[in-house]
Amino acid sequence: MGAPFTQRRASLGWTAALLFFVPLATYWSTIFHRYGMRDDYAILREAREEPGKILKVCSSIGRPFYGWLLETSTRAAGGIDGLCWMRLAAAVCLGLLGSSLFLLLVQEGWSLPIAALLAASLTLTPSAQVIASWAICWPQALALLLGTGAFALASRGMRCPPGARARWGWWLLAALTMASATLTYQASGLFYAVLLAASLTVRRDDTLKETLQRMARHLCVMGVGLGLAFLTTQILYVTGVFTRSPRIAFETHWLSKAGWMVTDVLPHVLALIVLDDTRGTPSVGYLAMVVLTLTTVTLGIVLEGRRAGATGYWRWLLGLVTLSGAAWCVSFLAGERWPTYRTLYALTGVWTVFFAASLVNLGALRPSRGQQLATALLGVFAIAGALLGHRQSFELFAAPQGRELALMEEGVRQIALAKHPRVFVITARQNDTSAPLRYLDEFGSVSIDTEWVAKEVLKMLLAERFPDVQERNSLYRFAAGASAPEPRAYDVVIDMRRLRQAGGDFHAQLDSHDASSRKDVRSTQ
Repeated sequence: MGAPFTQRRASLGWTAALLFFVPLATYWSTIFHRYGMRDDYAILREAREEPGKILKVCSSIGRPFYGWLLETSTRAAGGIDGLCWMRLAAAVCLGLLGSSLFLLLVQEGWSLPIAALLAASLTLTPSAQVIASWAICWPQALALLLGTGAFALASRGMRCPPGARARWGWWLLAALTMASATLTYQASGLFYAVLLAASLTVRRDDTLKETLQRMARHLCVMGVGLGLAFLTTQILYVTGVFTRSPRIAFETHWLSKAGWMVTDVLPHVLALIVLDDTRGTPSVGYLAMVVLTLTTVTLGIVLEGRRAGATGYWRWLLGLVTLSGAAWCVSFLAGERWPTYRTLYALTGVWTVFFAASLVNLGALRPSRGQQLATALLGVFAIAGALLGHRQSFELFAAPQGRELALMEEGVRQIALAKHPRVFVITARQNDTSAPLRYLDEFGSVSIDTEWVAKEVLKMLLAERFPDVQERNSLYRFAAGASAPEPRAYDVVIDMRRLRQAGGDFHAQLDSHDASSRKDVRSTQ
């Protein structure tokens, strides 16, 4: 018996190690591409010139840990080229998340191949792509890890004998970890619900009562953690340590919010690995994935009812509805309505788990080769997620943002500070994006569409080109707007509307400008 046990431990170790490298391999080209994304530029400057500001701003919206992590890491990054290390930190956290998920899934009872493919898929969703591609989002990946850790600690407490003091100790530690995740990024801490969904779907012999009791205990741990985080922020506001932001407002029209969730949020979740495009009607692939997910999960619930009777049916149905609510509860309670992918990670994860479990149920229709069929189908899903993740993170984040930066660098090379130039940036509109697809302020969006972003990018690039010049910002006059200025009113005009020009020659030209600008920057240092 020793040899099989040792072999299984080795398989677990090697698989966990392999899963760690999945996000790194998927997002590698994006991580080390030279670019920044909207707020990246301002936060780089603020970390250096206005110490404490980032912490105060993040704390004002209930994320003090996020603020500290972001300010510390951005100060260490130093400049645009240093943003890659923040993106690398996100990918490392996602790799650790994949490894942790795999080990926890196996511990809960999932088969090794299904657990590995499911864990990999959960690090390749559009939500994960945003976190890996946007430097300032890296603390969100850490919050995902903390939410996962909270579940692991709570589960450890569940295994203690009833009434044992150790059980309460583990649960308290789990609640504190959940609170830490919430104080980092509220929506990411709710990833706890994804593990709870995985536990529910794999425990096929539990009664409805046992399922409800188990869910209730875990949801209590989540609730206590959320409550502790909320109480902490309120104390910080009341004592004057930080000022509460007007953005912290609770939803007052709950029925309307629930309807909006079904029509404007849930379809993005059901599409799993396929992106929506806010510029037009959804693509055929997007709609097909929504239908496929709904059909697969519905069949999975029906087959569970067929296998275990009404108990199985209600266990899955109640679990799906309850855990979907738990995974999205912060966004539901918040007054804002902004369905970004970075806030949908936990909810997408819950549906991905039920999708995978439903594939297992479908495979069970063929006892002889059903397991292999389910594994193959989930493998295709994971591979598709990896290919889309690699392509979308680069083509919708790194490449278009790199082109924006290259256009600004092209203009900066025309600036001679000794002549006290007048610089005007014609800002782009969101429809000017060079990306083939756009979704809100994430995939394919334009960064330099406002004066403040243009100003921050210009400051960063001038600091790179003239590192030894003192008081650089006083040596030129800056203005920006959506329309071209009067002729000869400015010495240097940077037209960001050129992004909308089509054709590979234009993109190749910008890429060559990007390469030459790196050389210019190195030569001045």
